[in-house]
Amino acid sequence: MYLLANEDPVRFIQITDPHLVKAQDGQLLGLETQFSLDCVLDRVKQENTHFDFFVVSGDLSQDGSIESYQRLHETLEPFATPSFWFAGNHDNPLNMKTVCEGTRHLENIIRTKHWQLVLLDSQVEGSVFGYLADDQLELLETALNDRPDLYTLVSLHHHPIPMESGWMDKIGVKNGEQLMALARRYDQVKCILWGHVHQDSDRLVEGIRMLSTPSTCVQFKPKSEDFDIDEIAPGYRYLALNADGSIDTHVSRVKGIDFQIDLSANGY
Repeated sequence: MYLLANEDPVRFIQITDPHLVKAQDGQLLGLETQFSLDCVLDRVKQENTHFDFFVVSGDLSQDGSIESYQRLHETLEPFATPSFWFAGNHDNPLNMKTVCEGTRHLENIIRTKHWQLVLLDSQVEGSVFGYLADDQLELLETALNDRPDLYTLVSLHHHPIPMESGWMDKIGVKNGEQLMALARRYDQVKCILWGHVHQDSDRLVEGIRMLSTPSTCVQFKPKSEDFDIDEIAPGYRYLALNADGSIDTHVSRVKGIDFQIDLSANGY
């Protein structure tokens, strides 16, 4: 658990799905992923004079290499602010853990004066889809029962509700309804935040803010029946968690750079 002493609101940056690889100039679908991550983080620097931490919501690496996780750590280190990581379907948990030894990157509960963030592992090793094992649901329920006075944001890699995209909705959290049913039982759950889908969305479902965030590399076209790449630029999400339980958030995308992407690809 990470305890954050700060003034309200709690401000953080979500970056997701950087898909770094062993080689610094490595690519995903024709795009150099370290270069695009650097461009997104340059924009973070330009637009934010202060924030409390990063949440890095899975698919940190495309190849699961030690080198890719080490480079992510080194890339974020100059910000001198904590960053909290969890796995996506492409990640190698053992190599992540090796690189994160001695850091706070893998803390899964962050608590502040008015809020807690609970970071869940939805990875099913060897599969693209996600699933929340019993220990992850228990982690969330225990956190909710332990601190009923705290507003709660839940984050995980895979999407727990449909994105209205034929191919994408086959690879979400297989037991997403379990998560939603649990969240609905606790009024303090205000937001569920994810990556994986490489696109921005913002919905209110039964009083819970449901947010997805663009990848720092390639984007996927919303509501597509089959795999389809979007030519919109990579980006990040800013969130401010207010003392009254409300959330201010927006997505910011890189501007002025022509990213080279293989638009003929039919998968990743």
